[in-house]
Amino acid sequence: MTLQKDSLLRNRYRILEILGAGGMGAVYKVRDENLGVLVAVKENLFTTEEYARQFRMEATILASLRHPNLTRVTDHFEEGEGQYLVMDFIEGEDLRDRMDRIGILDEEEVITIGRAICEALTYLHTRIPTILHRDIKPGNVRIAPNGQVFLVDFGLAKIVEGTQLTMTGARAMTPGYSPPEQYGTARTDARSDIYSLGATLYSAITGSLPEDGLARAMNQVTLTPVRKLNPKVSRKLSNVIEKALAVHPDERFQHAEDFQKALTGARGVSRKRQGQEPLTVAPPPSAILDDVLTFNIPDPTSRPLAPQIEIPSIKLPPPRLVSPADLKPSSSLGRPSLPVSKPITRPEADPVFEVSQKTEPKKKKPISCLPILLLIFVLVGGSALAAYLLYPNEFNDALAFFVRPSNVSPSPTALVISDPNGSTPTESLPSPTPSAPPAAEETA
Repeated sequence: MTLQKDSLLRNRYRILEILGAGGMGAVYKVRDENLGVLVAVKENLFTTEEYARQFRMEATILASLRHPNLTRVTDHFEEGEGQYLVMDFIEGEDLRDRMDRIGILDEEEVITIGRAICEALTYLHTRIPTILHRDIKPGNVRIAPNGQVFLVDFGLAKIVEGTQLTMTGARAMTPGYSPPEQYGTARTDARSDIYSLGATLYSAITGSLPEDGLARAMNQVTLTPVRKLNPKVSRKLSNVIEKALAVHPDERFQHAEDFQKALTGARGVSRKRQGQEPLTVAPPPSAILDDVLTFNIPDPTSRPLAPQIEIPSIKLPPPRLVSPADLKPSSSLGRPSLPVSKPITRPEADPVFEVSQKTEPKKKKPISCLPILLLIFVLVGGSALAAYLLYPNEFNDALAFFVRPSNVSPSPTALVISDPNGSTPTESLPSPTPSAPPAAEETA
């Protein structure tokens, strides 16, 4: 029974509109009244005791999934005659609506979408226990406004635990997209999802539904080649899609990762359609890594480098005590001579342009002697002042010794010669021997 618009589930989820409906239930766009966010609610009307048990178990497992190409399951509950899964609501459009709007998709777009779904399938198939989607088709591939691709609707998902198989809902099929083994009681595995993804890409690149898998298995029909429906598709991509659609599982890609690698190899030979609306699809993380690894980075050693100009360095001698005499200029520049190291040279490379490598050392200002002379003056003056204060008598005697005339004899005795006319003496001579004074001359 379809839920009515504006009805409330579990006193929390308000129905805004129906997104899709089928025999087993419907998907609704819902507002979470507690959190104020939009969510999607998947309804399952198969409510027998066994199905209810499987639903609860699988809802718990699906709620643990975290992958950029999968929607999150945030809640599950039972109410009335139905069971419900609450998932993230993805704005945008599904692949089916896009195909209806623009027709055949560009080859590059198909490859990018296929790689993104392969990323999600690799994550699901390598989980413990393994999870199979079993309902991959254009209506379950969601494209967000930013181009990110999501695999949605796990209503038919199956969990594989060893040889035990469990599933939600009924064993339903979608003609054209379901593999032959999914119609009967045969075992389904990861290769069943690969078949469904191949059928989805076939439909997107040709605009036609592939022949039904069961009819092909019974040799009633054969698969129409991709290039017969769309000659613009590269032969490499058509071979990849047709291999995924092989009737026997052993002839398909055995793992989603193998399918993804084959799509990556077909990307380099794809040819753009003209006049078609481009689709910007966010690639999965591994696609970004592949693109980075295929960049053609130029070798920096492949081009000759311009010669570098070597600037000579000035090597200073170790510090030492100098006297004022050592500061005498030794060159016409009026400054002390300093040793100058020779310029460092390296082997010449093939120059792109000529550059003169001769450079003149930078001239320095002459070293001034004034600070050193002032320092000497202060040291000498300070020493003299200290000697005067500590030893005044000795200082005076020493000072008298240094300041007396150098041409005067140290003897205190001198001979005075008088002028006979009574004039003042004209010369005072030192007495060589103070013990024998000379006799005075007689005057006539």
